[in-house]
Amino acid sequence: MAEEQKPVTAQATNAEAEKDVQDVLAELKGEADVSANGTEKQEAPADKAEDAEEARIVAAAAKLGEKSEKTEREAESRTEDRGRGDRRRRNESKFDPSAQEETSDPVEIRKQVEFYFSDSNLPMDKFLLSKVGGSKNNSVPLDILHSFKRMRRFQPFSAIVDALKTSEVLELTDNETSVRRKVPLPESVKDFHDPTVVKVFEDKAMARSVYAKGFGEEQPTTQLDIEAFFAPYGPVNAIRLRRSYDKSFKGSVFVEFESEEKQKAFLELEPKPQWNGQDLIIKSKKEYCDEKVKDIEAGRVRPSGGRGRGQSRGGRGGRGGRGGRGGRRDNRDNRDDRRDWRERRDQDQKRGFKDDRDQQPERREVEKDSRGVPVVQSSADSTGQKRSRDEEANGDHPSKKVDTKE
Repeated sequence: MAEEQKPVTAQATNAEAEKDVQDVLAELKGEADVSANGTEKQEAPADKAEDAEEARIVAAAAKLGEKSEKTEREAESRTEDRGRGDRRRRNESKFDPSAQEETSDPVEIRKQVEFYFSDSNLPMDKFLLSKVGGSKNNSVPLDILHSFKRMRRFQPFSAIVDALKTSEVLELTDNETSVRRKVPLPESVKDFHDPTVVKVFEDKAMARSVYAKGFGEEQPTTQLDIEAFFAPYGPVNAIRLRRSYDKSFKGSVFVEFESEEKQKAFLELEPKPQWNGQDLIIKSKKEYCDEKVKDIEAGRVRPSGGRGRGQSRGGRGGRGGRGGRGGRRDNRDNRDDRRDWRERRDQDQKRGFKDDRDQQPERREVEKDSRGVPVVQSSADSTGQKRSRDEEANGDHPSKKVDTKE
């Protein structure tokens, strides 16, 4: 009967390998210590000196190796620290909801939670949408909602339960530990962020939305201050601070009013509202988007060279493309790419927008993000520095009326 083989462990394998090395070294040493006539040689003082020198060199090499390894680890650590610093620098948002005082006001609580589950937020909110399950309308535990930054000021926890008992659009479930919409989202809404679905909701909101610019640099309370600024002209469904790719505030906002009547009334105000004594640029969101389309078509603004907001991550807001023609310039000669973009545009117009390779007409459609806003790519000026983007922050949910839940 064959002898049962025992599994070989890594420790046993290493021990055998070490033994083999020792055997080979002993064999070589034995050959070196045997003379030509087969008798052992007597180790001379010189041989001992050579052995001592060899041992010293080996020890020095080992020490040098340890030092090199330590230096390499330190370098890797510094690289990781720099990487973390870069990630921190990429988020320039200064919003700090902790500035709000604690309260148990049921009106404020209902307003906040109802916004989270509203058509103005839920389809665009990746995290909460995944919890709700889209049209499945799953209940969301209240302790999750209470962990959101702008919910922490509502104390005690029981005040949230009491406030939601009288909500007209939400209902408590699971022994009043969770909440969900009374009317589920449409069946077309899945449990993940879908730009096509988002655009449907945004198109519906376009007619009641305005664009306003001139709010200056962001401070920790800017989001809250702007909400208070628009409150007398509301009600409003959402106020979204427009941000660049690094989350820095662009000084402009999109405001979605509760109705078209409220939006028109705000646009017709005379005199126009001012921010800290300064005039604001105010127009409908549709007018703003239409102007951007015209600027792109006239070549005054560079359109995105890649995919729009909310689509697959080929580049945030079109960073993956070089030019303003939807990425079709990627195989052009590099020297051609270094030309001024206006010159390229003029030559493209003369060619009838035909590609150099296939000579087929190419339509220059204006790229829009999931909110219907024309996507504008950052361009490089003569110094090689990037101009700021003229589209909303991509990938992440922008600042809004009630929270970014970071």
